[in-house]
Amino acid sequence: MSHSKKKSRHLRVNFSLRKEIFFVAVGSIIGAFTMHLPRILLDITTETQYLITLLVMASVVGSSSPEVGFALHIAVATIIGIVTGIFLHRIIKFNISKIKNGLIYGLFAGVIVFAVFAIPVSQLFLGPNMAELLVELDPEMTLIEASEVVNQNFVPGLIDLFSIHLIWGITVGVLASLFTRKIGANYRCHICDIEFSKMSTYEKHDENIHENPSPSIKRILILGGGYAGVNVLKQLQETFESDTEVSISLVSQDNFFLHTPLLPEMATGMLASRHIATPIRSFCKRARYYQAKVDSIDLNDNKVTISRALDSQKRELEFDYLVIALGGKTNFFGNKNIEKHALTIKTLGDAIVMRNHIISILESADQEEDPNVLSKLMTFVVVGGGFSGVETVGEINDFVKESVEKFYRNIDPEKIRIILVSAGEKILPEIGDLGEYAMESLTKNGVEIIKNTKLVDAEPEQISLDNGMKIPYSTLVWAGGVTVDPVVSKLDTEHSPRDNILVDKFLRIKNHPKVFALGDCASITDERTGKPYPPTAQHAVREARIASENITSSIKGNDSQKPFVYQSKGSMAKIGKRNGVALLMGRRIHGFTAWFLWRQYYLSTLPSAEKKFRVAIDWFADLFFPRDITILSGVK
Repeated sequence: MSHSKKKSRHLRVNFSLRKEIFFVAVGSIIGAFTMHLPRILLDITTETQYLITLLVMASVVGSSSPEVGFALHIAVATIIGIVTGIFLHRIIKFNISKIKNGLIYGLFAGVIVFAVFAIPVSQLFLGPNMAELLVELDPEMTLIEASEVVNQNFVPGLIDLFSIHLIWGITVGVLASLFTRKIGANYRCHICDIEFSKMSTYEKHDENIHENPSPSIKRILILGGGYAGVNVLKQLQETFESDTEVSISLVSQDNFFLHTPLLPEMATGMLASRHIATPIRSFCKRARYYQAKVDSIDLNDNKVTISRALDSQKRELEFDYLVIALGGKTNFFGNKNIEKHALTIKTLGDAIVMRNHIISILESADQEEDPNVLSKLMTFVVVGGGFSGVETVGEINDFVKESVEKFYRNIDPEKIRIILVSAGEKILPEIGDLGEYAMESLTKNGVEIIKNTKLVDAEPEQISLDNGMKIPYSTLVWAGGVTVDPVVSKLDTEHSPRDNILVDKFLRIKNHPKVFALGDCASITDERTGKPYPPTAQHAVREARIASENITSSIKGNDSQKPFVYQSKGSMAKIGKRNGVALLMGRRIHGFTAWFLWRQYYLSTLPSAEKKFRVAIDWFADLFFPRDITILSGVK
């Protein structure tokens, strides 16, 4: 088999004709303004007669409006440009992802439009009709004089038309090239399941990996698809997009990236589940993705064992550089009863189960006649005075009370009991005095707050607190702590008292300079305070940037490593409908302003324009409509 046939066997060109037509159409419209506006401005400043040209074009379709002539020119030029682009791409396989090729295409298309459209129009319509139009505009001019003016301006007019069509073509070509580079055609190796934006890069990949494997390939393996893992992936892909000597892979048990701060709103029906989850494969352009569970990490042999999600089939992945960003898991502190009976709010599945459970409780309570049973059904307990617990209890409080008022009219609102159990004296201790405001606001909205108290046991229908109180309940939500993945705690390296991996200021594991740990599973000491950085999303994103830069420096042979130093910009929490608290750059903000800032910030951190749009629409709809009480699946 020939070399070219082998390449074609491995190669899949993902070319979207629809996208390419759209790119050319957008470029053509913008190009129409770049070509016409300067010429029209020249009319105004030099009293030339280009406007007459547009009027004559309009007369082709029986109109006397220059705007119609302008639109006709745009439409015809766009159609010709699209046909030209399809011809170049499909017939001679011309790739316009390179700016140089885009310019060539644009110049070619401009000449074609000039030859196919501008010259015939000038010969058949402009010449004969322009003299008559000049006489109409200037009654003192005779038809003979007008014809002489037209003849004198014929050649300069063609030069003028040729110039502006070149301007149009260059604009179309450059814009279509830029769009194609970003979101247009790509070249996928279906064996490695990665894609390249340039054919030349794919050819180098095919040579280095499949034809003549290079011994110098650097393998980067990322474990985890949360904030830390995905942001490392994005930055390394961008850096090494054209470097076929670097191989990137990512392993995640879930095949989506979850925007966790919005989980409480999803759990109470404000947001759709798919709007806060983005498929990891949509990020993996230059990287191989494995939906699998990480079973073990061998730091000495540079191997990671994974098991496939579908059938637990095991596989070993080798690495030269390893990024451990496996996140955290709910910590029940060894209490099996709490683990058995409590709902959690850590994953997308948790939020769906909680949503279905709460709606099922409301449906049952609406039919219940026994006041004691009704009281138990309408008692909702959330344990945890941190951000997750406070935001969850606020959402449950709003959702239950609004739903009862709107849909479940047989339930007495006075029977609703929403309880927050906090082990500390304050809630939201991370934001200081604002915790007092949050406590007062939640209490005012009907939430009971039990402070300085721990949950010690949970039975199917009753919980026990360490102050001796026993509370009958139907819904128990545990937001009391996070621990590391067992794979992380078993790793043969130094750990913190909480089992997080101890790393140096460069985010590297001790004695393993090519292994980095970040996010919830890492303990990173802030040298300014001597305390570990908090495991928040804003820290994970910044850690990912430093880890990516340090890996890049190492691969490129630069020994310089950048330390992680970050000053938190602040903290925010949503504590109820149109109410929040925020500590930003040392400033304390609460109420509607804090709630609005909370929404704007988390909207901006969504990973794509599509998700931003969908979440914004959900929020907008919430202003006018009640929350959806559809049960998404059966709940036992």
